[in-house]
Amino acid sequence: MDEPDFSSYTESQLRQILTRIDAVRHPERVREIEARLSAMASASAHAEAEPNSVIAPHTATIATPWRRIGAFVIDMLILGIIGLAAGALFGAQFAALGAWGTVVGFIVTLAYFGFTESRTGGGQSLGKRALNLRVVSRTGEALSAPAAFVRAAVLCVAYFLNGAGFDFGRANQWGAVGISVLIFGLIFSMVYMLIFNRRTRQSIHDLAVGAFVVKGGPGKGGLPTGPIWRGHAAVVGVAILVMSVGGLLISKHFLQTEPLANLALIQQKIDALPGVDRVGVNLNSLSSNNGTTTRLFINAVVDASAPNQEVLARRIAQVALTNYPAARRQHAIAVTLSSGYDIGIASWWRSTNYVYTPEDWQAPLGTYGKVL
Repeated sequence: MDEPDFSSYTESQLRQILTRIDAVRHPERVREIEARLSAMASASAHAEAEPNSVIAPHTATIATPWRRIGAFVIDMLILGIIGLAAGALFGAQFAALGAWGTVVGFIVTLAYFGFTESRTGGGQSLGKRALNLRVVSRTGEALSAPAAFVRAAVLCVAYFLNGAGFDFGRANQWGAVGISVLIFGLIFSMVYMLIFNRRTRQSIHDLAVGAFVVKGGPGKGGLPTGPIWRGHAAVVGVAILVMSVGGLLISKHFLQTEPLANLALIQQKIDALPGVDRVGVNLNSLSSNNGTTTRLFINAVVDASAPNQEVLARRIAQVALTNYPAARRQHAIAVTLSSGYDIGIASWWRSTNYVYTPEDWQAPLGTYGKVL
């Protein structure tokens, strides 16, 4: 009699055969069945322990927007702690980078999300792990490293461009408007798609690589199939177009009016002073029962190693008084000197404020009147 082939039997069938077989007459068959049952149990245990195992389509549930936002907040808190720890060690180097310090935060954040949300990290950043979420591909598997890094790069560009301090100067306002439109477009499209793309909840960075964010455990439905509704692209496109046209018109109008044109001029001249990294200038009016008080505010990021910051503050105020006649008519000129670093995920600043009348700013050093 031919030996039976047990390779095509299921686990339950093998167990039934095992209860009926004559172990005395066919001990070799008993051993074969027991070996196959042991191999099946080992394979099942390995599949449960494997973090990158395929998530069956019928057990995947799309994550809600608020759960994803919560995970992102946790991740940014973790990155903030990492940034503060790095700042404690390399604060002087970060400060020397100036506005380029955000590149450090960009690289750290890109590496964090790229590694943790790829197969290496099982598709889960620490925030997603805390809220039982996972990033998967269309097949339900964790993303490859290149796909995870591309997805993270789109998210990081939107986040870090929004916090970057660009200084295009008065002569290149087209560049400023272009960057503003890019930032608005990325952030608006991400938020819009996350909230209103209700079928898949895929945002722009998800769509870039065909990723989904799902609950880590069993759910009610599978991964959605089919294309995204084209109306979403139309809404995002119209919003960006309106922002572009509106930004250009507003920029053209305000840059041709005074005092903004003069403020841009003195900002450029202050920015050219030794020891000044970047500067912002604005006017402020405060109305009360006693009348209206006007102040010129100058906020400058400076080199912390400057020997006498009060001298630098006086030099900044005198540039404003020389190049902006209306500065002499202000009730006060406030100069804030700040030194520190901002790497996007963490920052530390030390500021000193000098607030005097225009007359006191023009007086010899050390003879100022009372600080306002």
